[in-house]
Amino acid sequence: MTGGTRQLARGYSRARTLTLLGVLTAAVIGWAALPVRPGAAARIAVICAAVAGIAGLAQLALGGDPLADDSASSTRDRAIALLAVAARTIPWPEILTVAVLLLAVQHPAPAWRTGVLGVALLGYLFAVHLVETRAHPSVLRTQLPLIIAGLALLALAVGAAAWPALPAGPTAAVVRVVAVSAAVVAGVLVVPVWLRGQREQ
Repeated sequence: MTGGTRQLARGYSRARTLTLLGVLTAAVIGWAALPVRPGAAARIAVICAAVAGIAGLAQLALGGDPLADDSASSTRDRAIALLAVAARTIPWPEILTVAVLLLAVQHPAPAWRTGVLGVALLGYLFAVHLVETRAHPSVLRTQLPLIIAGLALLALAVGAAAWPALPAGPTAAVVRVVAVSAAVVAGVLVVPVWLRGQREQ
């Protein structure tokens, strides 16, 4: 094991991370699906999200473990092995993300609820990345400015969506201050990263 790999693997617990990812997967699907809306489209989206969530967890649990040599296996065993390989290559987390977004747009929800869903999806995708790379969460430290900028832009979007429905008064003023602050934070964090990338090109 190289020094870099040892540093990434230190403090990593695959079982614990997979367990937390399973809880987060169920929470994301439940948050997007509730309140349950009648109709075939909602049911199909829930089924797709659940299948993608379970298959994604199974895919991550299997990891890159090699399959057994099937040179002497029967046709049935080879077909099962091919299906297993195909299941490993399907982008289940991306399918779950699309299904959850389809669920979310099928029923009206306040802006803050959509914002919470966005944060949960971001956490889910980061958790998937950590499991795939067997890395400690500290590896995300270098991306922290961009993550915070993204959250600030999400807060800005939530504030903009909630603005028309707010009554005039202190609440509207607070939302305006939060939205402007989020835009400033996003700019302050993103511009230096962009300039650094331009210098490195």
